[in-house]
Amino acid sequence: MRLVKIRNKYLFNSDNPDGVHTYAVYYDRKNRENRAVALTHLYYKDEDRFKQVKRGNIMVTKLKEFETPTGVKNYYYSRNKKGNKIDLLDKDVVKVNKRYLSKLQADKIKKFAYKNYNK
Repeated sequence: MRLVKIRNKYLFNSDNPDGVHTYAVYYDRKNRENRAVALTHLYYKDEDRFKQVKRGNIMVTKLKEFETPTGVKNYYYSRNKKGNKIDLLDKDVVKVNKRYLSKLQADKIKKFAYKNYNK
């Protein structure tokens, strides 16, 4: 599982199409597709985010790549806005150099993010 930055316009319609979000991406061998798990940073106590944590929609974890705690959302993207599979070589997908998660963290994230956003 690696960290990538994906432009908003690649995955969904947005008010800020050139905005970028960080995702944890892995290849699902069973379905033969890349899956992008949405991440959010918890810099400060935001009531909306912590309501999502209490409901179980966000899992708080500490990734060694970031100084602040990270929220892992309970869904993943498997297709882009046009309905095609996520392509890591697309110009709207920027890999964060040599940023791979440990196997333990990757397994924990895969288990938590079980909902497919595209269905």
